[in-house]
Amino acid sequence: NPPSGGPADTAVTKRIERRANELLREGLRSVKRLPWSRAKTSPCTHEYDFIADYVNDLKDVIDFEAIAAAGLRIGVDPMGGAAVAYWEPIAATYGLNLTVVNDVVDPTFSFMTVDHDGKIRMDCSSPYAMASLIQLKDRFDIAFGNDPDVDRHGIVTRSVGLMNPNHYLAVAVHYLFQHRPGWRSDAAVGKTLVSSSMIDRVAQSLGRTLA
Repeated sequence: NPPSGGPADTAVTKRIERRANELLREGLRSVKRLPWSRAKTSPCTHEYDFIADYVNDLKDVIDFEAIAAAGLRIGVDPMGGAAVAYWEPIAATYGLNLTVVNDVVDPTFSFMTVDHDGKIRMDCSSPYAMASLIQLKDRFDIAFGNDPDVDRHGIVTRSVGLMNPNHYLAVAVHYLFQHRPGWRSDAAVGKTLVSSSMIDRVAQSLGRTLA
């Protein structure tokens, strides 16, 4: 990400791509490396369990008892990304009927169905990229897909298949701000630049600040 905090544009990603290919062509000779045996004894190296702390904190924002009691059959496709190691501990900790349908981690992403133009994209808002999970929609009450760095989502239901993420987010914002009496009266609606302007209009209708 650039200093603005937003997504990297093609000029930035091209430079990264060019440099990465240069390193590969030279056999990674200029890449400085330490063996694990030496790195783990460094005073700068510490072990930390990110998964357990994250999973245990989720109960502060999600009513898992209600989800478990509903007996929902949940399917999840981490799409070969960082969420692979998180979903099963979440299911075990909170007693959810949750199935990870694809736990493959493959840097070539060869398990992916191609997007509309024949290219591989980890776009969980695309019905083409999410085709594998959509095909399983009748096995579950609801299913989720995450892109590899888990900052986007796709929701699959039996009735409509893949939901439009921007539609879902707009409805979720509207619902939550009317059904969370414990939230501060000055709580704002946060969004990224690439999120739908529908959220702007929902925030305006609720009399909330958009951040």
